[in-house]
Amino acid sequence: MTVNKALENKPTDEEILASLGYKQEFKREFTPLEVFGVAFSIIGLVPSIASVLFYAIVYGGGPAMVWGWAVASVFILAVGVSLAELGSAAPTSGGLYFWTYSLSSPKWKAFLCWIVGYAYAVGSISAFSSIDWGCAVQIMAAATIGSGGTFEPTSAQT
Repeated sequence: MTVNKALENKPTDEEILASLGYKQEFKREFTPLEVFGVAFSIIGLVPSIASVLFYAIVYGGGPAMVWGWAVASVFILAVGVSLAELGSAAPTSGGLYFWTYSLSSPKWKAFLCWIVGYAYAVGSISAFSSIDWGCAVQIMAAATIGSGGTFEPTSAQT
């Protein structure tokens, strides 16, 4: 019974913000265009497809690309739905740290949050670098094709 009474007397988020002098303004809804824009910019779809075409066309062709994307999409959808279910009630700012702190054991919370922060930083740097590398390869390929094969890119140019 005491747990229920404690929960009943617990102030809401809006009341806590009001006591601090703030008004609750976080809009927890996005238009489909906003969701698409964020998702498309995060995954870097166009560069990721173009940078792996070299391997997919040579080693598997069109069927391998279609079935590879279809199978991977099912698993990615499962992960996305699971993560959406977990994070649907919480804002996304600092979400990685929040969920790491909430779901890990008390002994490892600080260390795991530190690891998550650095892994996210390294992952972001790697993602941006790989997208830039894929773009550079495409530009060099276009220059080679456009020059009729007279331009030959070197490793210093890519």
